[in-house]
Amino acid sequence: MTSASGRGRLVALGDSITVGVGDSVGPDAVHGPGWAAHLATVLGMTEFTNLATNGARSRDVAEAQLAAALALRPRLATVLVGGNDVLRSDFDARLTLMDLRRSVQELRRAGADVVLVRLPVIGLFELAPRPVRRVMRRRVAAVGAAVDELASASGTDQVPGRVVVVDAAHAIAPAGAKAWHIDRVHPSPAGHRRLALAVAAALATLDPAYAVVPDGADAARRVAARLPAAPAPPDLRQRVTWLVRAGLPWCVRRGRDFLPGLLRAVAHDLRAERALTHGSMVTSLADSGLDPRRRIGRG
Repeated sequence: MTSASGRGRLVALGDSITVGVGDSVGPDAVHGPGWAAHLATVLGMTEFTNLATNGARSRDVAEAQLAAALALRPRLATVLVGGNDVLRSDFDARLTLMDLRRSVQELRRAGADVVLVRLPVIGLFELAPRPVRRVMRRRVAAVGAAVDELASASGTDQVPGRVVVVDAAHAIAPAGAKAWHIDRVHPSPAGHRRLALAVAAALATLDPAYAVVPDGADAARRVAARLPAAPAPPDLRQRVTWLVRAGLPWCVRRGRDFLPGLLRAVAHDLRAERALTHGSMVTSLADSGLDPRRRIGRG
């Protein structure tokens, strides 16, 4: 937990993206690395607590991080999770929705506004063969559908806390090729800062009380000036070093769990395509729990 100047407490829940993997900071980053830490700086929050953990899934947020967050009585909470869920062989979008619903509802009932961040497509798998890309895109889209469903429901209930949704891919797109870390899974320093700015802008739209500078032609520039400085991108030697020391070992560890489930999902896709009819394809996807067009429900 860190302190700055006076707007209440921000609590961040989620996985390695919110931990700050892919980001780098200097001594001017009073809250540490990661987009949520930068958001706290931009908003001038009095206190910031980052409860996110590497490898966290939606159930970890709902079962562990949530209780800690509620005890802190935040004014604002951020939730970005689902990336580790889609990388597991037992992925079920319906369970992810149930976990997210519990986390968001309990935070809102405690009076916190909640920022939900929609997952970007995982860039690492965009380099994979088409059947793999298709499975991963559909999984990410299913998590996005769960986020959107929760946001839609928040506009029709009487719970005090409000919900705002930010699309991570759209938020960091202005950073271009520099938006992503070497691993193509996490945002780069530029990507983390872009995401923080996009969330700050969405909150100011939700409630002018979150605005940190008056409207004007240079408002965006003045908000960006509140961010800690970003380091230079890594050079070729640094990228190769990271790949050997961290990237390849991570792929081996994760592949032991992920690959069997991925292969089953790809095989499921291919069998569905052979069914030839559009109806069969849609039914097959809906039965898998992965179809984002299907309204995801409890149980």
